[in-house]
Amino acid sequence: MKNKCIILSLLVTCFYLPNLMAFELGVGAKSMGQVVEVGQKLGNSFNLRLAVASDYESGDIQYSSSEEIEVDSVLSGDIGQWNVSHSSLLIDYHPWKGNFRLTLGLTDSSLTWSVVNSDVESYTINGNPTPRNIVDSTELEIQFTDGISPYLGVGWASGFDKEKGFSFNGDFGVMATSDFLVLFDANCVAGQVFSTECEVVKGDVKLELEALQSEEELSLLALIGLGISYKF
Repeated sequence: MKNKCIILSLLVTCFYLPNLMAFELGVGAKSMGQVVEVGQKLGNSFNLRLAVASDYESGDIQYSSSEEIEVDSVLSGDIGQWNVSHSSLLIDYHPWKGNFRLTLGLTDSSLTWSVVNSDVESYTINGNPTPRNIVDSTELEIQFTDGISPYLGVGWASGFDKEKGFSFNGDFGVMATSDFLVLFDANCVAGQVFSTECEVVKGDVKLELEALQSEEELSLLALIGLGISYKF
């Protein structure tokens, strides 16, 4: 949030410089959430944009299954809880001074998925079944990105060459992930916390976590967006 405030303050200051052109305000839906976007045309080929999305969470963190959760199916699945925040500072280049644009910039984003598996007869940890009387629940969290990272994309803006009025825009690009992280743990029942069985479970948890961290790293995230704006 601190980084968002800094970016917003710098951009608002730039918008009040008298030599800049064509102030634009818009709203849109992106793969990282709904955003409010402010734009400023800079000459005949360049445009400066700031997009800020409100933080939100969706989904249910509780999950019940005796099977191990496959991390590579998280993005396409419907289980778990998502926590998202996003802002971006972008420079558009319109090579033919028309609708098509190439975009380069920075994003300040956080994308985290988490789930708590409970209320099952047994859990599978590192391939080994563990009964309910030993483990009360397991927790898995994946931090896909958290922080500032570069963005590269392509898109269009139907109103780039307009002096004022409504226009539509779209973007497709990729951002590098920052601080990708996988966390996994199992919570033993109260009476088993210091037992030999719980120690064995913790050993399986460590091996499971090492496997997840080595196999599931994600370096790029795709971003897709559509929006509408009005140029003053």
